[in-house]
Amino acid sequence: MRIGVLGTGRIGLMHARNLAQAPGVDEVVLMGRNHARLAVSVEHVCAAIQPDAPSALAGNLAPRGRIASVTAGVGLAEELDALDGVVVASSTNSHPAFAMQIARSGVPSLVEKPLALDPGQLTALADQLDDIGTEVMVAFHRRYDPGHQLLRQRILDGDAGTVRAVTATEHDHLALPPEYVPDSGGIWLDMLIHDFDTIPWVTGQRVRSVWATGSVLDAPVHADYGDVDSALAVLVLESGAAATVSGLRRNGAGQDVRLEVFGSLDSFGAGIDACTPMTSTEPGISPPGPRYDQFIERFERAFRAEVDAFIRLVSGTGVNLTPLRDGLVAIQIAQAAAESIRAGSIIDLD
Repeated sequence: MRIGVLGTGRIGLMHARNLAQAPGVDEVVLMGRNHARLAVSVEHVCAAIQPDAPSALAGNLAPRGRIASVTAGVGLAEELDALDGVVVASSTNSHPAFAMQIARSGVPSLVEKPLALDPGQLTALADQLDDIGTEVMVAFHRRYDPGHQLLRQRILDGDAGTVRAVTATEHDHLALPPEYVPDSGGIWLDMLIHDFDTIPWVTGQRVRSVWATGSVLDAPVHADYGDVDSALAVLVLESGAAATVSGLRRNGAGQDVRLEVFGSLDSFGAGIDACTPMTSTEPGISPPGPRYDQFIERFERAFRAEVDAFIRLVSGTGVNLTPLRDGLVAIQIAQAAAESIRAGSIIDLD
């Protein structure tokens, strides 16, 4: 199997590494506009997949077998006919065009979120891609994370009883590079969109309304583009239960991503482990262990499972857990949060 990767940023290189170690992949083809950077990227990925170069804090991951070759391709148009699948990890504004080009060729794709920033554009794109019929998997990686999958199952099985409250924490350890901020899409679409996807998915409930607030408390560059670096959103679910979502662009304690569900019978949480960067002030309680530096480390298992699911989808044996239209829900919630800050009011989604 020959899989292409568009984009040589940290996400693209991470996907290339995981693909090179995935069963069934014979060759990974990196594609981008800068040929000098492509050559460096190939070397980077090859170094990362050496057996003596484990990922930091990866835990007891299953060992990978044969490693695929990693090469630099000419470009998507030239390589597409010879590819079995394509991962799109380029800039967000390029996602719609690449998704259409790849789908029209009949090649399945895994496209980094969001596929489009505007709900109307995403709906029209989904209609077109549905007519074409080629599989497109959107990279909402938490649906492939074992902790979030088990949390969802416990809730749907009724182990928590009636859901009464949900708390989502998404605090990045490392600040964004200033040059990333202008085209990031903002904290709601770039960062917290993952929580806006997982909360309805885990609870099995629609979001009825959104209220949000936010401030610039760390990096003034966010204010220059009408964004915030410290945010809170309250989502009211269809049952009346509330979900709070906390987002920080920089958290000195470490990478902290959790989803906790409180029910009438029990409470469950994903993302609570020895690396969770929360120090208890209760006497005799040990501090947390090594902290995650960034989300790639925190979701090592999820990203590998996502790639494995994509390979199964390419081979015709898998199920798409993150279809196009599911992303529309998350974007609508994200846009409602942004509108709530502007309007200073609750935004109704019903």
